[in-house]
This record gives sequence, C-alpha cells and structure tokens, in this order.
Amino acid sequence: MSELNRHQHIERARLLLSQRRYKDAETQAGIVLQQDPNDADALQIIGHCRLDNKQYDEALKIFQQCIGHQPDDDYVLYLIAFCYYRKHEIDAAQKYLEQAIAIFPYNAGYFSLLSNIHATERRYADALYAANQGLQINAEDIGCLNARSAALFRLNKKEEAYETINESLQVNPEDDYTHTNYGWHYLEKGKHKQAYEHFSEALRINPNNNAAKEGYKASLKSKLPFYRWILQYSLWMNHQNRTMRIVMIFGLWGVVRALTWAGKDAPVWWKYVTVGIVFIYLAFVMLSWLGNSLANLFLLTSKHGRLALTDSEKSSAKAVGIVLVAGILSIACGIWLDKKFLYMGLFIGSLSIPLSFIDFPIKWFKGEGRQVTAHIMILLCIITCIMLFINDQSAMFAGIIYFIFFVGYMWSGSITALRRR
Repeated sequence: MSELNRHQHIERARLLLSQRRYKDAETQAGIVLQQDPNDADALQIIGHCRLDNKQYDEALKIFQQCIGHQPDDDYVLYLIAFCYYRKHEIDAAQKYLEQAIAIFPYNAGYFSLLSNIHATERRYADALYAANQGLQINAEDIGCLNARSAALFRLNKKEEAYETINESLQVNPEDDYTHTNYGWHYLEKGKHKQAYEHFSEALRINPNNNAAKEGYKASLKSKLPFYRWILQYSLWMNHQNRTMRIVMIFGLWGVVRALTWAGKDAPVWWKYVTVGIVFIYLAFVMLSWLGNSLANLFLLTSKHGRLALTDSEKSSAKAVGIVLVAGILSIACGIWLDKKFLYMGLFIGSLSIPLSFIDFPIKWFKGEGRQVTAHIMILLCIITCIMLFINDQSAMFAGIIYFIFFVGYMWSGSITALRRR
C-alpha cells in the first residue's frame, strides 16, 4: 500500500470516528493494519472506537500496543488515562495523565480530565486550578469550562459557576455535555423543570448520552416531592468526604437511638416528640431505599416515563409494587382474620427493598454478592411464609435467618456507599 493510500484510509477512519460511525472507522483502519499490523495511527483509531463503545479493557490492550511502538505519544497516554478514569481506577488514570502532560503540557483537554480526576477525589480546589490551567491554553475549551463550573459549584461559588456554564453554552450551544452538566446542577437545587429542559436538549443533540438519559429520568421522577428531596440529599451526600458520610449515616442513627433511650423516663410530651422523630427517621430511611422504585412506578403511568425506563427498571418497579400491595392486603387480613397473615404481610412487604436493587430478568444465584444475597432472601421469605401455616417453630427459625440477612443487606448497602470515592 502506498503512503498516499494509507493516508487516505487513516483520514477517512478519523472522519468516521468523529461521526461516531465506529464500525466503518474500524473497517478503514483495519485495511491499513492488514498491510502493517503495527501501524500506530490505525491502532489508535481502533482503540478509540473501543473506548467510545465502553470496551475499556480491549481499548487498553490496543493503546498499550501503541505505546510499545511510540512510547512518547502523549495523546495515547491521555487515552489510556481516560480508560482508567472510566473504569474508576483513579490512581492509574492520574499516573498516565501526568505522563501525557509532562510530554506535551499545551493540550487543554488533558487539564480538563485532570480537573475531573481531582473532582472525583473531592479535591475541588485542585480541580478548579487544573481547569483554569486548561483555560489559559484555550479559553474556549468546553471540557475545561464545564470542569471549572463543576468545581466552582462544589466550592459554593455559585455566581462564578453560572457565569462559566453560560459562557460554555455561548461557545457551543449544541454541546450535549454542557446541557447535561447544567441539568444536574438544577436537579441538585430541586429545579426539576429547568433540569428537564436541559436534559431534553442534551438528548436531542446526542441520544446516546447516558448521563443525560439518567438525568432525564430523574427530572421526570422529581415531580414527586419525596423523590425530589431524596435525590437532593443523595446528590449532596455524593459530594461529601467519607467522614461526613459516616457522620450522616451512623450519626443520625445514633441520635435517634439516644433520643429513644432518653425518652424512657421523660415527660409525656417528650415521648410524643421522640415518637415523631423516630417516625420521620424511619420514613426517611424507607424512602431512601424504596424512593427510586416507587418513582419508577409513577413513571409507568406516563408515556414519556415508560419510554425512558429500561426493561429492568420496569420489572423492578412492578415487582416492588406487587409485594407492597400483597403485603398490605396480607396485614389487613391479619388484623381481621388470623395473625399469621399479619406476619406474612410483614415478610412479603419487606421484600420490596431487595427487589428494588435486583437485576431483571433474575439470574438466580448469579452475579455479585448483594445480588446473590437478595436471591437468598426471596427464597427464605417464601419458606418462612409457607412454614407459618405448617410449623410455628420452623417458621420462627426461617424468619430469624431471614431477619439476619435483611439487616445485613441494609447495612452492607450503607457500608458500600461509604466505600465509594
């Protein structure tokens, strides 16, 4: 193959890549690789296609092959860093990105990624500094403008943040990431209508923007006040450090326990206050676990909502709705007929929590730990409900085991949340 033909195939592949026509781009790059399996440009394009298709491990193998041929290629080092960032391997991402910046410190996009890495680690002052460094190179770099606005929001410099994000929209009003960024900021403030407009615009520009899809669903569900409050709390918690999250999760529980203990010998009015606080706390905990599924049930009643939800989310919402209704009906039967139905209703209703987090269709006893635990809980619940009408002692034994699994499932979810960066 002549150099001219090679150049034509490479340029055509790059154009197709920019148009998100990944299969065609790989075909053009593959033609070059047939003649030279070590062509760094062709390998880079194929790796970029795999990266954009979220095939991160495959992309990393290809990029490492590129580095083997061109160790000082700063852009490939940046792409490797981006892969690790997407895989949430932050230390590796920062290592490769710093190598890229050391080789070529004049690409604003590198500093945009560096800012996002610092933000992921909640180093918001460093994130702002990195974004500003990128903007010194290119004052209109969309990535740096968005990273700067995000850092300013986290540093509570709201006026500067809104100025920056508006500047980003002026530079490129058709940038889906900017609209998505704006939408999430509005959701944090509880302004779901404005958030809906920006997410809709982002999806008009790029229907494959997953962050915009999630934001779009969240903005629809935020029509429900309880979901809007839970979402605001969740987004706020996500931006706090681990110490603050420990204080919020275990501290609130400790305060409620202390109030309950102190209320034993307190005046009657204080007992009413304590009961009210405990009720609010329990309602908050239950809604934080069930709020998403209940909101998904709400979305099933609207055309836009049904289109926005995935099949798994629809199945999960329906399952939660069924067990809650079945649990309530069973409890009602227990009050008026037989107490065994009361206990059965409590067990069935409690299944709504694991069902909120199970992947549908259910692949029994497969998947990560919490998925398998949820499958075991469903089986234990069924056994307990059957034993209630056969043997009381067996029902009590199965119920105790189920309760242990249930408490463990709840607390493991809280611990998992604390482990997140």
